[in-house]
Amino acid sequence: MASLKVWTSGFGILAMLFYVAGAVGGFFSGFFLWLPTYQANTGTGGEMIFLILMILMFVVAGLCLISLIISLFGIPKVLWIILAFLSLGCAVAVSLLMFMLGDLASALGLAGFAYFDLGWYQASTEQMWDFIGFWLAAGGSFLALVFGFFVPKKI
Repeated sequence: MASLKVWTSGFGILAMLFYVAGAVGGFFSGFFLWLPTYQANTGTGGEMIFLILMILMFVVAGLCLISLIISLFGIPKVLWIILAFLSLGCAVAVSLLMFMLGDLASALGLAGFAYFDLGWYQASTEQMWDFIGFWLAAGGSFLALVFGFFVPKKI
């Protein structure tokens, strides 16, 4: 079966760099905002949604890292695209969950999509890291997906 040799093409190297950005972004968002928010709200009844959001951002980082590690040995193109799509889906799910849960948004001082509002970026240091982390995770996963389509197969 043909597998991608991402180290041998320009598109592959770009896709890997964007996967690194996705992994770093998922970690930033999960570690700097959602983990402390979950810990602060433990026992209040609303901690489950913060746990879900934290897990989703760590899943983004994990999927990106798994794809990078597997790609060192050669990865099937379908698997590369599936992992990129799943990491992008998890990152976007965080934004959609924040939007759909109005109580969560109002408790965090949000109205609408937080990641399109620069007030979210400027509110606190934790929210700044989350804003940067989300865009690194979503953008890195999306661009790794796009560049993954153009990586040539080597037999």
